[in-house]
Amino acid sequence: MGVTLLHLCFLPWALGTMHEWSQLTSLALAAAGFVLAVLPRRDAGGWAGPMRAGGGAPPAARLVRLPAFWAGLAMLAYVAVQGLNPAWRFASNEDSWWLEPAAHVAWLPSGIAAPFARSNPWRALVIFGSQWLVVCSVLTGFRRRRSYRLLFTLLAAHAFLLAAFALVQLLSGTKRIFWTYGPSNTSFSGPFIYPNHAGPYLYLMVALAAGLALWLYRRSRHGLEPSGLAAWHVVVAAAAGLMVILSYSRGSIVMLLLLTFLFGCAAAPRLLRRRRTAAEGRPEFLPVALALAGLLAIGLVSLNTAKVRMRFAELMDNPTAAGLDRAHARQAATQMWCDRWLLGWGAGCFRHAFPLYAQWYPDIYNSPGGARKFWEHAHDDLIEFPAEFGVAGLLPLAGLFLHGAWQLWSRRFWCNPLSFSLVLGCCLVLLHAGVDFVLQNPAVLITWSVLLAGALRWLELDEGAASPAARA
Repeated sequence: MGVTLLHLCFLPWALGTMHEWSQLTSLALAAAGFVLAVLPRRDAGGWAGPMRAGGGAPPAARLVRLPAFWAGLAMLAYVAVQGLNPAWRFASNEDSWWLEPAAHVAWLPSGIAAPFARSNPWRALVIFGSQWLVVCSVLTGFRRRRSYRLLFTLLAAHAFLLAAFALVQLLSGTKRIFWTYGPSNTSFSGPFIYPNHAGPYLYLMVALAAGLALWLYRRSRHGLEPSGLAAWHVVVAAAAGLMVILSYSRGSIVMLLLLTFLFGCAAAPRLLRRRRTAAEGRPEFLPVALALAGLLAIGLVSLNTAKVRMRFAELMDNPTAAGLDRAHARQAATQMWCDRWLLGWGAGCFRHAFPLYAQWYPDIYNSPGGARKFWEHAHDDLIEFPAEFGVAGLLPLAGLFLHGAWQLWSRRFWCNPLSFSLVLGCCLVLLHAGVDFVLQNPAVLITWSVLLAGALRWLELDEGAASPAARA
């Protein structure tokens, strides 16, 4: 628990884990957590004996039964083959760089041999390896509902600290992250270099805190929890939501509003389902109602700030021009995918192959102000990942998603407030990834994966541990 929590908290503070040193550190923490998760441990029945609260098998046996273990292992092996079988080699001089064809096995997945610092399949293997190790660690090592509750609660508390730091940094007017580091992007948000990465991370935390608030509120009605805990988590959601708005990321603000609307539609009937009297329910409901009202007020006031209005005014005044470069980049990336639709160009290789197609769309490199831009990502993960992995590389992931979706549906995830909120937040991140490079940030990608896996595991544990009264 300690290593996993340290890892998940490290990700956003390490500048969103966008650099080599932070990604390698993330891999080391993930590997340490994985080893601890699969080691035999002393339980009531002895070493590696039956686990009374979480299943009847030792950790290693549970690990090999996880679909996530085999699907992730297959994807990592696929990326390794791409790295070992380069079809192109990166070359450069003082003025420019280019790609040179390389001898390779045509029927095997292939990639581009490029410097690790500039991204290549091995760099992608570090990121996706960390993701796989953390998810397997959580699903294997966390055997009880209280373990997930502690993880979720501490992540929510961490989100409050992160939002408070981002607010203080914003109010100070500094042009440097941590007041010392000068990022390449001047419109950073908190410790994230890009606001479009800070926003999704924080509205994921809004979903987590809101789900915890509703779950705790339902339990407090039956005297199982203090009523103030629910109100505290709504405050956390309010703080994280405020910083989503103040990140000035248009996509994140839209997703936050959609999250608030959908969650409110789902939560309102639950809160008002039973007729309440002055002696029952009102004192417990009041803190939650006041916190929700505060969140709404803060959001409305923040949305009225000049910079937020200006960001949306640019889009409304000329929506065609505002998104022209991304529309052309999407077209070029789609053509790039179509040319190698089966095996892909290689994980982490998009930025190297993209100029071969972008040259036919010169507007891609011209912003409205006339500045030239270098595109490292397609700003559409739902096209970039298929272009890099191909259909063959994404088959294990597709199978895993279908299995997870079936498990969520069969267990009626919408009836559990915490799982519903987490699934809703994760789905909105996927929707957002269709218009931006959200999942190219390891902090967002790994946290998103853990919360999605946790939503499914929470359904199993909460269903079996909660009393009928607590589930009512």
